[in-house]
Amino acid sequence: MSARRTQLVLVAGAIALTGVLYLLPRKTSEEKAAIQSQSRQSTYTFEGLLADAKSQVKRQELDPINQLEDKLQQAPQDTAVLGELGRSWDRLGFPAISSGYFRRIAEAAPGENTWINAAYRYFDAFKLSGDSTLQSMMVQQAIESYGKVLAINPDNLDAKTDLGICYAEGTTTPMQGIMLLREVVEKNPGHANAQFNLGILSVRSGQYDKALERFSKVLEIDPKRTLARFMIGRVYAQQGQQEKALAALEQVKKESSDPQLLKEADQLINQIQNNH
Repeated sequence: MSARRTQLVLVAGAIALTGVLYLLPRKTSEEKAAIQSQSRQSTYTFEGLLADAKSQVKRQELDPINQLEDKLQQAPQDTAVLGELGRSWDRLGFPAISSGYFRRIAEAAPGENTWINAAYRYFDAFKLSGDSTLQSMMVQQAIESYGKVLAINPDNLDAKTDLGICYAEGTTTPMQGIMLLREVVEKNPGHANAQFNLGILSVRSGQYDKALERFSKVLEIDPKRTLARFMIGRVYAQQGQQEKALAALEQVKKESSDPQLLKEADQLINQIQNNH
């Protein structure tokens, strides 16, 4: 789960930022939109989300889930069955559903690991959802779950990093998230994910030199993290340093086997060359 979540952070949190969100600061109207979104959250229930998810999967995929649900009716607090159901929905790609089952496990057996299992899935659901109301609902659940993790273990820097991302990208108090991310890198300068996301936030606020420092630091920590090199290429392009941008992007093409990242690199290279 942790590896998949990290991939989501990279893809959803960075590639998506190559569009308007990446180029512009947050709009003041977001505060009003967030209030409206919160007022509509009552339209979503776990049961409604579950019914919608079931309508999207094949019958042969649903049969074992129905069997597990029958078992759960006989023993509603059976954490083993709850875990099987959660993992079943993980495999089908519905973290908004699996998060609900893992939350029930955490409530039945509170602990750092049980709450972080729920938090990871709420985080994934937040990043994957294209619906602003559902995003707001999932990010609030993620914030609550990560908060419970940190109450148990304040030194869990992965949890603090994700919590920072939640505040920075999913709430009207992004500075709270930035401060959490800064706390992580002060405690551990080698925390690549916190450095990376601080770089993303620096780009969003137009602080390109700081962004380059962050992404370069990520590559020092993990030279194989080619998405950081892609972001360096994009920052150079934003600064009008076309040659440096092209060099970074060509290096990405040599190092990466990720088709989405390669597609983004090619598109940016073509854009730079056509405008050169």
